[in-house]
Amino acid sequence: MTLHRLDVPELHRRLDAQRRDLGLSWRGVGRQVGLPVSVFTRISKGRGIEADALITLLVWLDLDNEIAILVQPGQPKIPCPNCRRLYEPKNDGTVRVHTCEPTA
Repeated sequence: MTLHRLDVPELHRRLDAQRRDLGLSWRGVGRQVGLPVSVFTRISKGRGIEADALITLLVWLDLDNEIAILVQPGQPKIPCPNCRRLYEPKNDGTVRVHTCEPTA
């Protein structure tokens, strides 16, 4: 058992307050932060979320000051040179191996 637990209802309360202040839907928040709506559904049901999603939401809420030393911005997705689908780059900046068909 860990010594600390995330207060999921409090996280939901803060997210909802900021969302309302900005006049956004949950889908709109998801678009801003790059997370699927399912993350907010999990939070609304009191369930935990992945660490990267939590960090993203803490940054959006501007609550990341104390943990800023641990936060690194993610890399933007890059297109495959053949099929143009977007993928998260590997550490060396290349796209993971996948089967694709070149676009015309």
